[in-house]
Amino acid sequence: MTHIKTAREMLAKIENDYFKGAGLAEGSRLEGDERRAFSLAQVERLLTLKHGPSPLGMYLSDMFWTADEGRIQMEPQNPLLSLKEQQTLTDEEMRRLRLILEIAGLCHDLGLHFLFDVKEAFGIRKNDLWVSNKQLVEWLTTTEYERIAMHTAYIMKKHAIEVYESGHYMPAQDELAELFSTEHHELVRQPDNTAIPPRDYVRIILDALLRIERHWQRGRRLKLSPEVVMLHDEIYGVIPRQFDKGVVEAAQALFNYMDAEVYGRMQIEGYDPDSSLWSQQPEPVRRVAKEILGRFAEKVREVCSQYLAEGWVTDDSVAFSYLMAHAERCGRGWWRKEDDAL
Repeated sequence: MTHIKTAREMLAKIENDYFKGAGLAEGSRLEGDERRAFSLAQVERLLTLKHGPSPLGMYLSDMFWTADEGRIQMEPQNPLLSLKEQQTLTDEEMRRLRLILEIAGLCHDLGLHFLFDVKEAFGIRKNDLWVSNKQLVEWLTTTEYERIAMHTAYIMKKHAIEVYESGHYMPAQDELAELFSTEHHELVRQPDNTAIPPRDYVRIILDALLRIERHWQRGRRLKLSPEVVMLHDEIYGVIPRQFDKGVVEAAQALFNYMDAEVYGRMQIEGYDPDSSLWSQQPEPVRRVAKEILGRFAEKVREVCSQYLAEGWVTDDSVAFSYLMAHAERCGRGWWRKEDDAL
């Protein structure tokens, strides 16, 4: 880009490289839904066509911004982002530039899988990238812009993983991170690295997100506390399709024990709440934590033998690891309130 000196020269290059024959001049005069449809059609095209390993839309985005979230200029002196240089453009050129920036911005967020304003981008009522947004789900499953739908579904999956991770809902986090299509015999990877057809790709992700969301809602209807729901799913080791009576009873028994015997018990004198590594805690804290977790492990074995079939939760199982990690957080003082949820 160093040989391009003026905003006009750079605009002409972008129009020639990315929008030749696309009707950009006509599109720049559109408003409302017509403008949105034109922009989405261009984003779909730019995310579908590739130059080497990457979609054209990412090269367009790189003309303006770095691969970071937000809008961090790639070139400090980019003439198209300089108010002084923009003033050298005609009104017609500025209209085209504004449209290019809209298209490039959506390519940036979709291609790099950042959260974006779905209300503005798709013309729906609510800006919410959660699967409970019914209008968004309908848009994704019916739109003609299949590439955009794939990237949006992937962003929703990525966002849900981050939410579940921050809430320590490990079965849900792991299920989404390792989401596998039995129909297509492959992991659900990024849209540019999958052989799964677009419609199937979107459906697989939405189905997984909806199943977790509905499972959580069923727990609420059964008036189970959030911690009991999480313990129930940790005992399963996955997100089950139902709430099992015996598993609920086991989860409630563990909850009662943790609330009485584990919660906050590791916060003794010398405990450092800012340290996530036990090796950095004082020896007395480590000793107390080991004793508490040892007793909890015995409680897990006792409860499982009382309520569950033999061999359901073994010491080397994922379920046991989930439960021990939950107890450690509880001992550190992290305990979800009764009316809180993910």
